[in-house]
Amino acid sequence: MNDAVVWHELECAGYDADLAVWLRLARGYGSPVLDIGAGTGRVCLPLARAGHRTHAVDLDPELAAELRRRGEGSDLRVHCADAQTLDLGISFAQIIVPMQTIHLFDDRSAFLRRAAAHLLPGGLLAIALLGDGVEAFEEELPPDVLEADGVRWVSRPTALRLVSDGVQLERRRERTHNGTTSVDLDLKLLRHLDCDTLVLEAADQFDPLPSIRVPATYEYAGSEIVMLRRRA
Repeated sequence: MNDAVVWHELECAGYDADLAVWLRLARGYGSPVLDIGAGTGRVCLPLARAGHRTHAVDLDPELAAELRRRGEGSDLRVHCADAQTLDLGISFAQIIVPMQTIHLFDDRSAFLRRAAAHLLPGGLLAIALLGDGVEAFEEELPPDVLEADGVRWVSRPTALRLVSDGVQLERRRERTHNGTTSVDLDLKLLRHLDCDTLVLEAADQFDPLPSIRVPATYEYAGSEIVMLRRRA
């Protein structure tokens, strides 16, 4: 496995508190489903294996290639693309944006326009937002570790900082091979966004539905899934 795939697996793939919600929405709103920021398939692979016609988008070509490999034999189509400029020529019954991916976007308005363009009238756009109760810390938390093919990968959260434009998560990444260790700091900014703001930004083309709350776990913050219906 290459480094991009391993880091994604260590830091994201273990989260499953929201899977029941996405599966329930797929049953209720139908196919095809488009998973935005799919990574290595945490959500889209269970959807495809449950019999839903599923498409997945990720910006990282290495993650997209790994997802194609994992999805072989299932009803999954993978697209390496930027969700903010998306143009697939396909209409979906629903588009899902799990695990706070929306907080990473530079241009939410562009994404909302592209999402509307890819949804059938009455289709669902479901977006997970970072939930309440996030607390800053400056300490080393227990690491996630993977050893394979003589390489040891360690990802350790070291800080969560409340900054002017959002929440900054810091992780120390260590990769050890043949006795040599390289260390990098990975910084991700989750931009401020709440349910009311998102509903207002989407108001030109979407009507709001009741949101769904996913509770926090020991390792992961909770989320609020904002539900938006594409206006006919």
